[in-house]
Amino acid sequence: MRQHNLAPAMSVRPDITVDSPAGESVLVVECKAVRDARATDATSIRRNLIVHGHVPKDAFFMLALPATIHVWKPQDDISAPATFKASAASVMRDYLGAIADQPGGPRPESLELAISSWLGDLAGGIRKPVDSSEADAMLVTSGLYDRIKGGYLRTEFGS
Repeated sequence: MRQHNLAPAMSVRPDITVDSPAGESVLVVECKAVRDARATDATSIRRNLIVHGHVPKDAFFMLALPATIHVWKPQDDISAPATFKASAASVMRDYLGAIADQPGGPRPESLELAISSWLGDLAGGIRKPVDSSEADAMLVTSGLYDRIKGGYLRTEFGS
């Protein structure tokens, strides 16, 4: 089995930032297209972004992988494991279709597109969370959905 160390491949800026309607950064997202990441890798990525000042104090942090989505609340300790974890299956299926099931999983660009589309649709009111989606339910349960509702996204390569 191939081991992946995700921390060194981290981008300078987060892949996605979701701002509230008032313009405050409420969610910082890092997308990694690897399937076998360890919980310690996820915690390291978050810690590195916090240490380098890329996660505002009051922002949630999300690590999106092809199989799972990890979320930390703003007040979580820098070395804490994710507070919330959900399957990414419904997001991948809804936004990538058959691409999500390709050997090796989606390419990094596809993963980022799926996650940004999902969060953008929810933040912009294009769709509401659905009970059958574990990822949607996680956003509601964590309180994150209420914070991003009416907000807008910024991506590493976009606006």
